[in-house]
Amino acid sequence: MDKLKKVLSTIQKHKILPIAIILLVIIFFSIRLIITWDSAHYLGYVEIFENRLPASSWDVVRGPVFPALIYLSDVIFGKTSAGILILTFLFYLIATISCYILIQQIFKNSKHRQLYSYLTLIIAVLNPLILGYFHVLLTEFVAITLTILNILIAYKWIYTDVHNKKHLAFYSVYFVLNTVFCYHLKQPYIIIGLVPLIIAAIIAIIQKHTIKSIAYRLGTIAASIIALFFSIGIWNIVLTNMGVDFTTNRDSESMLSSQLLSTYDIFYDPDNDGKPNQVSTLQAIGLITNELFTDPLKIGGIYLSNYCSLTSNCIIETNDGVKYVATFNFAGEKTYENSIIGYRPYSSYSNIFDMTDELQARADVYGESSDRSLIAGGFSLGRIPTNILFKISTALCLPLLVFLIIIKVKYKNKTYNNLFYLSLILIITSFSHLAISAGLGLIIDRYAIEIFIPSFIGLISSGAYFYYCRLSTRQQIKGTSR
Repeated sequence: MDKLKKVLSTIQKHKILPIAIILLVIIFFSIRLIITWDSAHYLGYVEIFENRLPASSWDVVRGPVFPALIYLSDVIFGKTSAGILILTFLFYLIATISCYILIQQIFKNSKHRQLYSYLTLIIAVLNPLILGYFHVLLTEFVAITLTILNILIAYKWIYTDVHNKKHLAFYSVYFVLNTVFCYHLKQPYIIIGLVPLIIAAIIAIIQKHTIKSIAYRLGTIAASIIALFFSIGIWNIVLTNMGVDFTTNRDSESMLSSQLLSTYDIFYDPDNDGKPNQVSTLQAIGLITNELFTDPLKIGGIYLSNYCSLTSNCIIETNDGVKYVATFNFAGEKTYENSIIGYRPYSSYSNIFDMTDELQARADVYGESSDRSLIAGGFSLGRIPTNILFKISTALCLPLLVFLIIIKVKYKNKTYNNLFYLSLILIITSFSHLAISAGLGLIIDRYAIEIFIPSFIGLISSGAYFYYCRLSTRQQIKGTSR
């Protein structure tokens, strides 16, 4: 009863809320679902859940989480495009609410708090790129939601009372399950699972470095990592029992090592037979390190071009549609897969990409009319400003981090520590994802979409932190002069 009263009280305070939710539903469901080539591959794993394909056909590099989500959606909401959109809308709603709570923290000291919060929220979640990816059956819509939610939970975790056992248990369980979930959704997403946790733990320990606090924070990180490796072992046992072939070099270890050597243009052939030797990830890192000391300009140049292409500020090129190469050619306002995939829901093309007959047969059940709605057509007009915002927000992560530290050192203001910590988590999570992805050779701009919102909100929160610190200093000077 008390919770119901609280909900009604919130609605009464924010009378625009019911109207906003109705508009959000209308907008969201007026845009079509998109099925890509990779979407159809994921649907193949769903067919394994449905016992329509042998379990041995599972690709070892793919985790079970996303196919399981699609399968559950089909069971609960129906195997239709509308059913999938209900699933993606639920994630979109979680992302929007989490985003709003974070934004409220930024502007809580402003007299125009609601106005600034709503404007920032609209730009963050109603821009055509973010909204577009929530209409594409790929892991990105889950990753976008998880990134925002993980940052919010990590920020709240900083201020958890280590004597409150219920809260401690909730956060510990969340981080452990979240780490496992992120990895088995897609391996690179482990970054968005662990980084907010680690940054929040460091901040919490600096704030309160009692033995209990240190033990709890470090223990949560350790438990998350142990659970991760345990889950990988369990999943490998499951795959073995399913009869999956592990000798195809499609496992994460083999693919990562090959990708690393390919990214940095290293051909390892100690046998001189013209065929590259398979190496472990650690050996690949060793070879790259040796090359770094031998030819630092080459390795450094490749890394910087990777970073530039990932943020969509540089053009990537491909001759076969499989191997992508980063360049230092300025991309202007253009993007790569963000345009091809992220903006596809607003086009008049088929909602299913061109694909083989086998994949087409899986995708056809989610087919929709090629006619786009008036609302979808309207959102397509926002491509250029959205592209520019994406490029600026992601490219400024490192400069913003340096800027934050300088401001903190210069003003030494403890009043707005909360905002400083929130900005740190937002920016470091975004930068870590970009930095590690670029190092791994993940250079397609689609791979940076999950940190679009955090990098943008981080930009806003950093500016707000700077403004509040300056304003506080000026008020102190005026007070002293009087």
